[in-house]
Amino acid sequence: MKLKKKKNHITFDKRMIRFISVALIISTSLIISVSAVSTVISLTNKSAQMATKEVEAMASNTEDNFGQYHGLIWSIILDDHIQDYFEDQDNQYGYINEANSILENICNMWENINFISIVRNDGSGFLIKGNSIPNWMFNYKEKIQEDYENGISMKDNGMTMLFTKEYSAKGEYTLNIYYPLYSNTMIGRKLGTMCINIDDSNLLQLVTNASGNETFVVDTYFIHKDGKIISSTDTDQIYTEFDEKESMKAEQITSNWGNLIIYKALSGWDFYYVTRIGWWELLRDSVWTVVTLGVLLAGLIIVIIRLAKKMVTKAYEPWGNVVKSMGQVSKGELDTRLQVLERDPDMQVVSNGFNSMMEQIIKLMDQVKEEQYQIDQIRLEALHSQIQPHFLYNTLDCIHWQAVVSGNQDISNLVKALASYYRICLSKGKDIITIREELEYIKNYLYIQRMRYGEILNYEIISEPGLEEAMIPKLTLQPLVENAIYHGIKLSDNQEGNIKIQVSKEPSGIQIEIEDSGPGMTDGKIEEINQMISIYDEQFGYGVRNVNRRIELYYGKEYGLTYQRNEQGGVTVKVLLPDIYEKKKGEQYQDEGTNC
Repeated sequence: MKLKKKKNHITFDKRMIRFISVALIISTSLIISVSAVSTVISLTNKSAQMATKEVEAMASNTEDNFGQYHGLIWSIILDDHIQDYFEDQDNQYGYINEANSILENICNMWENINFISIVRNDGSGFLIKGNSIPNWMFNYKEKIQEDYENGISMKDNGMTMLFTKEYSAKGEYTLNIYYPLYSNTMIGRKLGTMCINIDDSNLLQLVTNASGNETFVVDTYFIHKDGKIISSTDTDQIYTEFDEKESMKAEQITSNWGNLIIYKALSGWDFYYVTRIGWWELLRDSVWTVVTLGVLLAGLIIVIIRLAKKMVTKAYEPWGNVVKSMGQVSKGELDTRLQVLERDPDMQVVSNGFNSMMEQIIKLMDQVKEEQYQIDQIRLEALHSQIQPHFLYNTLDCIHWQAVVSGNQDISNLVKALASYYRICLSKGKDIITIREELEYIKNYLYIQRMRYGEILNYEIISEPGLEEAMIPKLTLQPLVENAIYHGIKLSDNQEGNIKIQVSKEPSGIQIEIEDSGPGMTDGKIEEINQMISIYDEQFGYGVRNVNRRIELYYGKEYGLTYQRNEQGGVTVKVLLPDIYEKKKGEQYQDEGTNC
């Protein structure tokens, strides 16, 4: 209790200084955190971009090299001298010089080719040309065939490869590419196997750690799609399984607990380049940046707090008068005003604003009193106006009974229809009524109109069972039926016209169709009406657009009116409503007037 009391006695300027100090410390901590995170993200993104560009460059170079190797192989296979050497079993030695010449020319043109060898399928002979022929291999022909069968698939055409030291006298890695040699004249006839031994710069670059990236240490792998490592900056891992082969995709950047991993697939080949960068390699340069930023911000906080203490103490001295004046206002003394201090521009604004606010409050209170008086007058007038409908019902009822006494049944029916028309129209002030009441209202309206236009107006009302107790905004159908009469039936040159009203259940709700057999409208006019129907305009009263607007306001824009042409040549308007029912079924509006 004493601690709370002591806290309440802390002056406002000291509270502000404490608040500013805490705010500065929190904001500084946030700045350091955000800066550290943004630095890490920025460095990570830059490192990922650098590594990605490097991997993409290696992948592109390898794709180009492999494409050139593939083209070279096909040029050898399709050469007539090579084909003649293999095809002519009886005279193969007659073509050996030409075939050797072809292979020797190719080796001279390609500096990175160590040798080219072709082994006959039946083992009866082979050709080999190049600058680094492995003469020390006594079983060379068998070795070529064995390595071809056990080689790693390069693509789905029988092309295989090995990246090995076995074919180099210096113990260096070379790339062996194997390809089956088929006859050009007989489809499917295998003649032999071709082997090209190449010093591939891209794959050699990995095993010699010549990536060219001196910013941070990375591990780069050339991996087959089945996960086997072909070449790597860590030569101990060559021809081992890559430990994260399940996550390899065409182009992807992923991370685990200790590494950032970048994948790049070779287009058209069964290989990936994968670069793995340790997180410490990415983040170590950002540590000093974050520490330096923290020291600078800590010194800045100390300076700002001292300046803030002086400013707060001086700036908030005049606010005692403001607090006192607000206390007087809270007690109901609305004539309280602040003294405007000339020496303090800020307090001038506050004092003038306070005084102006009090004047506005007094004016608003007077305005509220006047508006309340007007509302009371409107309610009184509305109460008086309720007497008029009863007078109208009683008068119509008197006319009805006078017509019955006189034996004029048409006048009696017409007056009854008119009385029912107005009774449902008023509906005790309700805006939402049942479809049954709305249809009863429309029946009375159509009866009156038929009495007016005679036999040229026929109408039919059909409703599926159970739908008449659904709810509908009052006066929804009358403007639509009125349009059907005045713009449809009435314009038919005294020809007999039909109006059909049908209530049906649809998946999206309850649909009411008003169909007329009038002259109709053009497709362009109907499209224009459907586009403009949601635009509200007060001058149309209860017109079509206002009916649509009321439905949208009650139930949403997915409900409302839609116009279309019908098979009779007239116009059909469809009213879509939600499937909502009255809580108490069977309730009807009844006239509370008395009879004459």
